Amino acid sequence: MHKLKAVFWDVDGTIADTELCGHRVAFNLAFKDFDLDWEWNENEYLDQLKISGGFNRIINYRNKIESELSDSQCSKIQLRKRHHYKNLIKSGKIKVREGVLRLINELSNFDIEQFIVTTSGKDSLEPFLQTSLSSHLNNFSGIITYEDVSKHKPFPDAYQLALKLSKSSEINCIAIEDSLIGVEAAKAAKLNCLLTLPPWARSTDKITEKANACVNSLGNEDYPTTVIYGNKLTSKYVDLEYLTNIIN
Repeated sequence: MHKLKAVFWDVDGTIADTELCGHRVAFNLAFKDFDLDWEWNENEYLDQLKISGGFNRIINYRNKIESELSDSQCSKIQLRKRHHYKNLIKSGKIKVREGVLRLINELSNFDIEQFIVTTSGKDSLEPFLQTSLSSHLNNFSGIITYEDVSKHKPFPDAYQLALKLSKSSEINCIAIEDSLIGVEAAKAAKLNCLLTLPPWARSTDKITEKANACVNSLGNEDYPTTVIYGNKLTSKYVDLEYLTNIIN
């Protein structure tokens, strides 16, 4: 039986609902600052989530609507967006998802290495780490962000770097993701992957089945996990035993 040695955590949508309540709001505030008539409603933003990285999403939308904004102007919008995002985090409006802190603690108690592997930039991630995750930061052995690799999810580069830092074999590791591009990145790195549906998922009809298993959340005693597909739970929620079963 393979032993679980490392867990790689995505952030946006996986650890916290940072997307609709955080990044989307910050983008719209930045657009107003630049006197743009752009506004991403929830459906538009969910469509933009198919693109990895905030700057890339701005570029994609610019091209989609055939705007004449330069790459340099888009970069300035992204910088302003980060400013608004930091303020949203500091305001306490972005919460950690159900079961995340419980699972981080359990894995730490069993000496399982944990890494954050995200496409967010350091400037966007740092305020969240220092507020919502401040009491759990010492449980992580490393943090990989947008700046650490040249190609981002769905490319495997970030997870390949995590594997290198963990000094573990692919079979002894698992990624926890909330999106198709995240799952694709993990699988391209030959990793096992648990898909935990993001809080804004409205339907399970079109959920990718590329992950090893899919759940509605990591869960806890008061908010039990529902398995969409994959291994059956051995308790009310995702725990070390469940993750170990997935890699075997």
